[in-house]
Amino acid sequence: MITINELLYKAIALKDKYLEMHHENVCFYSTTLALIMNLPNDVCEAIRHASLLHDIGKIGIPNNILFKQGKLTPKEWEVMKLHPAIGAELLINGDKKLGIYNLSEVVKVIYHHHERWDGNGYPNGLKGEQIPIGARVIAVADAFDAMTTNRSYRGSLSVNAAIEELKRCANTQFDGKIVETFVEIINEKEYLKYDILLSLKQPSSCLI
Repeated sequence: MITINELLYKAIALKDKYLEMHHENVCFYSTTLALIMNLPNDVCEAIRHASLLHDIGKIGIPNNILFKQGKLTPKEWEVMKLHPAIGAELLINGDKKLGIYNLSEVVKVIYHHHERWDGNGYPNGLKGEQIPIGARVIAVADAFDAMTTNRSYRGSLSVNAAIEELKRCANTQFDGKIVETFVEIINEKEYLKYDILLSLKQPSSCLI
């Protein structure tokens, strides 16, 4: 019998095929990062669930904004910034029917995954360790996958270029310690070639 959270996951794919693959990739990166950081099991589990649903709120964003090829206007950007709150609300309304352990932590991670280390993020402008650790982990994984993925309106960056961008934004956009750990993971011998990294992705291990 299909669960409500599986239905939500499938709804993402219907809205935007890119989001389905993006969520699987972010799940791979963020859960690997969480495990290597030796985060508690319940935190790792919350990160796993949140990473698979972190952009679920984009279901509520109008298509003309979500799929716009050019730069968003300031007004459109304000609408786009609503997606973490929409996603959190969807999960809160699902309550116990979702069957997700530690749902309140998952909701917090989703709600805050666009906060910035320097306090200039959204929706609440949290700063530093005020931001839930899961949200800080997913922020790095989310950015790396977005940068290294081809989109219709822009090409992808190389792994090395994406790493340099993460390092440039460490301690401003991202938690510097998390960036440092992530870069170490990517720079390990078995991760040097992106083809090898892709072959290691096992979406089934991140399924809800």
